[in-house]
Amino acid sequence: MPRIEAIDLARGVAMGAMAAFHFAWDLEYFGYAPVGMTREPRWTLFARSIASAFLFLVGVGLFLAHRRGLRARSFLKRLTKVAGAAFLVSAVTCESGGAKFVHGSGGIIPLRAA
Repeated sequence: MPRIEAIDLARGVAMGAMAAFHFAWDLEYFGYAPVGMTREPRWTLFARSIASAFLFLVGVGLFLAHRRGLRARSFLKRLTKVAGAAFLVSAVTCESGGAKFVHGSGGIIPLRAA
């Protein structure tokens, strides 16, 4: 099946938005932006919109990949990769910055595995 360009474009926009949010968060964390900036209502809405877009696109991709029926082997292979990535990100983050550095679920990757 050919790729759907609109979905690829939406993924690219979501990735760019995620990078922009994390850049702003890093600026705040390292003291180059006002404390609490990314917790302001507009930034919070931006972050939640990005997460919602990612999860929506995961659902669309899952539907497209399995619309003719669940391909269990393919599904489990991808699930293993995503869950492994979630574990690695959480483990490295926890080890390098302490448990306080992992916020909530650890990010969008564990939610993709769920």
